[in-house]
Amino acid sequence: METIILQGGSKSKSRLLIELARQLDFKVSRLTADELEELGLAISIKEGLKSGVLLEEEKKEFLDKLMQK
Repeated sequence: METIILQGGSKSKSRLLIELARQLDFKVSRLTADELEELGLAISIKEGLKSGVLLEEEKKEFLDKLMQK
C-alpha cells in the first residue's frame, strides 16, 4: 500500500482530482486541519524515535503535555 497526501488550492480542482482518484480505484479520505496536524506530529514522533533524536520517555512526556491542554 502507498499513501499520497495532496493539498489543493482550489475546491474545484480538488474535486476533480478526487473524482479521478476514485475512478482509478484509489481510496480517498479528506482530512481536517486538526487531523493533518495530528498526522504530522505522529510522523515526526515516529521518525524521532527511529533516528534516536527522541527517546521513548521524551515521547511520553510530550504526549502527556499535549493531553493536558
